[in-house]
Amino acid sequence: MFKTKYWLLGIFLLTLFVRLILAFYLPNFSYESYFYLRQVEHISTSGLPLYQDSLSYGGRELVFLPLFYYLMAFFDLLFPLEIVAKIIPNLLLSTLTLIIFYISKKINANEIGALLAASVAGFLPILYSTNSFNPDTLFLPLVFLAIYFFMNFDNKNKIYMYLYLLILLLLCLTSSATFLLLVGFGFYLALSKLEGKKINNYELELMLFSLFFYLWTQFLFFKAVLLEEGINFIWQNVPSAIILNYFPKISLIQAIILVSVIPFLTGIFAVYRSLFELKKQKAFLLISLVISTTLMAWFRLIPFKLSLSFFGLILAVFFASFYEEVQAYLNKMKLLSLDKYLLSIVIIVLILSTLIPAILTALKQDLPSNEEVEAFRWLRDNSPKNSGVIALLEEGNLITYYSQRKNIIDDQFMRVKDVDKRFADLNSLYNTKFQTHALSLLDEYKYSYLVLTPKAKQKYDLVNFDYLSPECFERVYKNETRIYKAVCSLEAVKS
Repeated sequence: MFKTKYWLLGIFLLTLFVRLILAFYLPNFSYESYFYLRQVEHISTSGLPLYQDSLSYGGRELVFLPLFYYLMAFFDLLFPLEIVAKIIPNLLLSTLTLIIFYISKKINANEIGALLAASVAGFLPILYSTNSFNPDTLFLPLVFLAIYFFMNFDNKNKIYMYLYLLILLLLCLTSSATFLLLVGFGFYLALSKLEGKKINNYELELMLFSLFFYLWTQFLFFKAVLLEEGINFIWQNVPSAIILNYFPKISLIQAIILVSVIPFLTGIFAVYRSLFELKKQKAFLLISLVISTTLMAWFRLIPFKLSLSFFGLILAVFFASFYEEVQAYLNKMKLLSLDKYLLSIVIIVLILSTLIPAILTALKQDLPSNEEVEAFRWLRDNSPKNSGVIALLEEGNLITYYSQRKNIIDDQFMRVKDVDKRFADLNSLYNTKFQTHALSLLDEYKYSYLVLTPKAKQKYDLVNFDYLSPECFERVYKNETRIYKAVCSLEAVKS
């Protein structure tokens, strides 16, 4: 046990070291991160979330769960936010190695297998968005901690119940995706019933309490959204033209690449064995979570990346079961020579199938360049404060964070009634060849600045806007990123 603790600590520190090296090597943060950074800054200075945002969509009301922002604002009081945003999320995700180890050990009681499961969890490629600053980095460790406490709870030792309830409270204040756990409970009850496994009354009571407590907290925060958007609340009001990008159906090839081939295949095998042959009740909860996550991702009820992250971590737990079964098989067949080298072979295979793909995934993150960031900063210092700026949907948060100006659209779609129209108008401003059409849209929104970044050029296959003319558009920022200011209106063109 003494050596196991040191190995586990080593895996945790290695995971954290690799993640931090990649986070600080790569410049800037992912595009969506700038919304969360802005919220943390506002809480740090005012003590309150920015629920009334005068810049996003030109002015709108926001609603979100606050725990992640307040936690990061606390660290922001102690250290620079840029340092906090790179260290704390990666530290939180690194703790998954510890949590997965203890969940695996609970199911299999095999310490070597549990250590290997922790290694898989530490280097899942899908989790290597090292420069992403968002609530999922807190949600994932919390939800697996809740699973661990639930699995350990019994009527004699109630400390785990209190710990579970504390984590449930934190989860309900962090992410609405907590319903993944609750749906998993539903499948757990169904599977246990089908297999004739007894569910203790205290487990059932805890699951029912979790459901009602979750519904109550979400109703407190999102009552107005639910009344306004109805069933569209589930899909977060994402524009219909891009909903497939947010909730794509998972292809087998994508899942294997992002979860990594060895954990994926061995995990699926171990799930099958646990469900249909070994019938371990301790594994039923995790199997239920696999089923619920897969179904909800298939029906586009949860974002693609979150579903695969959840799925991959559960398969990491089952990797310990797979290792235990292979070891037992080799002993049964008296293949002691192979058993002697099994651990070394597994470690080499995991390095090739998880560590290397994880690093490559991190290096391919979609991040704004320093030059693009500098262009948006230039707008802050060289444009009127009430200006509106046109840029890509992905760049909307860069406008509000760096430029501190109004955008036409960003990735916070909830409670925006004309989101489909705005998205269509944005595409028109990049695609149209007609100056009158472009000017009519700029007049409608009362925006005067257009930004053409290298990312926008690639996305729309543009060299430049097709409708520019010296009489109506002045190039005010001359660099790889181009910024134009509209200096006339549609009425002036007509006259």
